[in-house]
Amino acid sequence: MRPSLIAGAAAAALVVAACGGGGGSGDVEAFCSEYKQVEEELAQLDDSDPDAVEAVFDHIDDLDPPDEIKDEFRTMIEFNRTVYTAGQEVDLDDPDAADRLQQEVTERAADLDEVSRKVNDYLLENCDIGASD
Repeated sequence: MRPSLIAGAAAAALVVAACGGGGGSGDVEAFCSEYKQVEEELAQLDDSDPDAVEAVFDHIDDLDPPDEIKDEFRTMIEFNRTVYTAGQEVDLDDPDAADRLQQEVTERAADLDEVSRKVNDYLLENCDIGASD
């Protein structure tokens, strides 16, 4: 897996993770507004720039997700940071190292299916935003 693929995967995962953000627990309107801002940042993200990626992570960390998805949101952010950091630390030109990273990411991502589904459902139901928007 190439560096841009790892960074791209992390950026794509951030889109899902960003679903949980909001301007205060229970403040759905603020939550939806803040999510849209993060979504715009992600659309413009240069995933080859670690500082830009870190700035988006910081913005997402500042979000206050609604109680209904708070735990799932934090779980996804932790996963996304781990994936991105691992992608930066692994020599992706080494096929064995890249394969190990890809396997680890795939295994951990499988555990996030339910978490991701809950966050996406919340986003669709409360913000009228689908996962592919």
